[in-house]
Amino acid sequence: MNAAETVIWSAAAGSIALVVLLALTDAVYSRSRASVQSLIYLSACWLFFFLLSGLPEALLDQADAPWVFTAQVLIGPLCAGLGAYGASHWLSAPRRDRVSDISFRGTTLLCLVGGPLCLLLPAGLQLAASAMLTVVTLSVALWLAVRATQQGDRLAWGLAAGCLLTLPLQWGLYWLALNTTRPSLAIQAVVALLGLLSVAAIAVTLWLRNHQDLQIRHQAHSRRDPVTQLYNSTAMVQKIIRAQRRLVRTRRDGALMAVQVFDPERLLAQVGHYGLNEIYSQLARRMQRHTGVVNPAGRYYDRCFVVLIETLHSPRWIRTMGLRVASSLRKPLEVTSLNGERIKLSADIGVGMVHLSGAARDVDDLLHEVQDMAAAARAMRSRAALLDEISRQAVPVENAELGASWHAMRTARSHPARLQPVRSRRSA
Repeated sequence: MNAAETVIWSAAAGSIALVVLLALTDAVYSRSRASVQSLIYLSACWLFFFLLSGLPEALLDQADAPWVFTAQVLIGPLCAGLGAYGASHWLSAPRRDRVSDISFRGTTLLCLVGGPLCLLLPAGLQLAASAMLTVVTLSVALWLAVRATQQGDRLAWGLAAGCLLTLPLQWGLYWLALNTTRPSLAIQAVVALLGLLSVAAIAVTLWLRNHQDLQIRHQAHSRRDPVTQLYNSTAMVQKIIRAQRRLVRTRRDGALMAVQVFDPERLLAQVGHYGLNEIYSQLARRMQRHTGVVNPAGRYYDRCFVVLIETLHSPRWIRTMGLRVASSLRKPLEVTSLNGERIKLSADIGVGMVHLSGAARDVDDLLHEVQDMAAAARAMRSRAALLDEISRQAVPVENAELGASWHAMRTARSHPARLQPVRSRRSA
């Protein structure tokens, strides 16, 4: 191998090593079994490329070392066996059909058993037999990948493309290893480029499938609602429990808000499930715009949102926030109708609020009360109601008796006779 050939193969091997390094980073980051399998396979591909390209002789001066020839015989079937085993899981062959499952199992077993058996053949036939095992296994994998695309697996096209690029690479590398005279520099450059492209195509395809699996697992264990990306009910209950503990410890005040959407069936008949989810998503964004991202918001159930407002600098902010949220959510929403046109609709909503103080309360009772306030708000002009802590009745937030400070509100609550009705904005 002359200097130009060494540069070509070293550059290609270094580029493939970079792909392996990226796979290592992904395995460390995702910590999934599939990413580790991908890393092992890509590492075997790099070793296959390094051993058969002639780089051990050029870089390590190991031209006559017996271990190099033995490694060349074993690496092809090993790499092919790992690839067949990984592709079987990647394509879900055991669940797809018996043909794919049996074919992958058979080729994997053939490579893992046949590779060492090649060393029992005469020295002149060992590498040729190893090459035959490797190429046959890859051809079977290519056929099964194309077969998977015909069964609806779109990502299998990437695997098929990687196998298709790897076939001429394997022929070229085994040609270099089996012949004492090396082909022209241009042919070697093409084979080296095919090596880089094939490994890159397979690596990207493996990463895409692994990323899909991680997304599915993340959604299964996610604390977020998939439509609105708000916290789910379980996460919100846990946050309310922890918030009450902090309020008891710090003796501060907050509030719990519920936004309820009424008669969603009317909206469903006009826009369908997709449009209804779009409505819920827009309502959630509007709600968070006024409550702020620091206040945890969740989807308690399909048509009910809950916001935990852990700190309010004055009681009057309950009125301000309730009116702002109610006013914003009652404005028309632009959504896609069943016939694909963009139309404007208004959601029938109610906003309920309950004061949170340093006294610990049962979470179920709190959620029940705040939903009752939201239901009562439907009959109010402002569509926002607050639980009066003395009468235990729902009152419009604009008419609620709120002091200038939490201390004044507690003092007035302990002396009900001193309470003075707050004039509503309409009477003002």
